[in-house]
Amino acid sequence: MTFRTKIGTCVIGSISALGLSISIAQADAVTDRQEAMKQVGDAMKAIAAIAKGEAAFDAAVVKSNAENMAKQFAAAKSLFPDGSETGEKPSRAKPEVWSDKDTFMKLLDDSVVGANAVAAVTEEAALRPALGALGNNSCKACHEKFRKPKE
Repeated sequence: MTFRTKIGTCVIGSISALGLSISIAQADAVTDRQEAMKQVGDAMKAIAAIAKGEAAFDAAVVKSNAENMAKQFAAAKSLFPDGSETGEKPSRAKPEVWSDKDTFMKLLDDSVVGANAVAAVTEEAALRPALGALGNNSCKACHEKFRKPKE
């Protein structure tokens, strides 16, 4: 094997490995964002149970769940990289996530702000308005424009 052949083999191998790592990263992004949104949903259920009177008001429970939501919303900003629109794993993300990325990112920022407002609630009377603002201004707006319905 000549030096030139060895270099060519290394270059081709490196390019192939890069392609594989990009593909794995995109698959991981889908898995990671679905896990992040599952955590948001679980946290929202715990807070909603309190807001509906199904569980006793506990400011510490509200705070920890809302802080987790804010953390997951912030993390989600990096979990929708270009190229992760499609893949082997099904995703409910609409193409608009990538074609209108500025609006999508703003809604994630708004979600962080809204979740932090819920986390700051210390009195039961303030929970429903803060949760309603988060749900209507961020969650609902994002789901309507950027999320496919369940099949």
